Amino acid sequence: MGAVSSSPQKLLYTAENKIIQDLINKNCVVVFSKTQCIYCRKVKKLFTDNDIAYLSIELDKRDDGNSLQNALHQITGARTVPRVFINGECIGGASESEKLYNENKLMEKISQCNRKQFPE
Repeated sequence: MGAVSSSPQKLLYTAENKIIQDLINKNCVVVFSKTQCIYCRKVKKLFTDNDIAYLSIELDKRDDGNSLQNALHQITGARTVPRVFINGECIGGASESEKLYNENKLMEKISQCNRKQFPE
């Protein structure tokens, strides 16, 4: 039997992980973003232009932004922004969001969010 690391399980109980889990569990579409990121602006424009309600978390405007970005890296395997979650699932970033849109699959994913809150 191989050794099993307990560190990923400990991640589930960090304050940052709890914040992220709460946000993605309570909101249909969440974009973890930075204000000066061109790809972040691109994905937010895609959502805005298509009347898709989303919650944007601007990591560079939060005191815990760097810690949240580190937690996102451990949760998703990528440290880059944007990190887009739909219905609790990380779909990737701007390129992946655009691909889903172009394949007419983005709205299908969003339509599965009927139990989640949409930001006002």
